[in-house]
Amino acid sequence: MQHSYFNQDVPDVVIKSFFKKYDADNSGFLDKKELSSLLEDDLGLTAAQVEVYIYLLDEDGDAKISSDEFCAWLRSNERFSMVDNSSRYYRVSKAVELFKKYDRDGSQSISCEEFTNLLTEMGYNVDFDAAFEALDADGNGTISFPEFLKWLNWVP
Repeated sequence: MQHSYFNQDVPDVVIKSFFKKYDADNSGFLDKKELSSLLEDDLGLTAAQVEVYIYLLDEDGDAKISSDEFCAWLRSNERFSMVDNSSRYYRVSKAVELFKKYDRDGSQSISCEEFTNLLTEMGYNVDFDAAFEALDADGNGTISFPEFLKWLNWVP
């Protein structure tokens, strides 16, 4: 992969310029199509790997990535460890499949109703509202994939 040139020494302005290259509509965010183009074309990820990263980068489940989120991620210690470690990648891929199964409206987040369906189908008999509130760490009324992944506790 061609991702080794992103490290702590690369100035933010370079990363933001790289980001802007793919922000085709000048919205200040990368949507799914724009992010896919960036991750596949310049960073060399496969389509399947891109799908996983789209969910991982969308911290709030709003289906878009800001330049600050993108810059922070490139500077993080993650360093594409999800795709470089086959067992972690497999678990995250399975988590994405499960998440998509219950994200019935395709919003890239799980609503309280969708979460209740998930718990019911898994046989849980709990206070659904309290469970939902516990997972919705940012309090935005939905469960993003990172919040879901943390709840699953499948990936160290």
